[in-house]
Amino acid sequence: MELAIRAFPDFLKGTLNTLIYCAVSFPIAVLLGLVLAAMSTSALIWLAWPARFFIEITRGTPIITQILLLYYGVGAILAQLDLATLVNAWTAGITSLALNYAAYEAEVFRAGLNSVDRGQTEAALSLGMTNNQGFIHVVLPQAFQLVIPPLVNDFIYMLKDSAIVSVIAGMDLTSIMTSWTIRNSSNPFPLYVLALLLYLALSLPIAWFGRVCEKRVRAAFQA
Repeated sequence: MELAIRAFPDFLKGTLNTLIYCAVSFPIAVLLGLVLAAMSTSALIWLAWPARFFIEITRGTPIITQILLLYYGVGAILAQLDLATLVNAWTAGITSLALNYAAYEAEVFRAGLNSVDRGQTEAALSLGMTNNQGFIHVVLPQAFQLVIPPLVNDFIYMLKDSAIVSVIAGMDLTSIMTSWTIRNSSNPFPLYVLALLLYLALSLPIAWFGRVCEKRVRAAFQA
């Protein structure tokens, strides 16, 4: 117990860093995912194929490979251009999380867009809207209501997956826990429990929020 109390301030800093990683990465992932979903469902091959290629490659490879490639591979290229300072644990971690989850959010949005009845688009066109106006003002709002629950779930997954930044010396909660367990290898159990409780403190309120959103969306569609 005494060890957990001593470690708590550092663990709290790691928890804050974990939140920062996710709070910055997830909005970028959602925005990119929406763009990728629109591209992948486009009738234009030159838009659809690159989007599908990115989605399948990203979803089909481990995130640890992606973050190492970004941190060391892209970092080495930028070093040749005297831009190595642009790649650090923060930028590489946020970029890798955002790009990885953008592929998953693209599939979430694609499923949401496909679930909207085509008659909604036809109704928008009959009211004089263009295809873009119908998509933005009619189809997208309905699809967004459907994707709120899975988006919340994915944010929870990102909170846990953000532990991957520890492999590039990102000072997140897992990295702090690892540092403390190395220094206290004879009694690491309280540190594991503390990290577990802090991850639960992050994810449980968000999970509750996701259930509330899901109930409201279900009630709206049943009304």
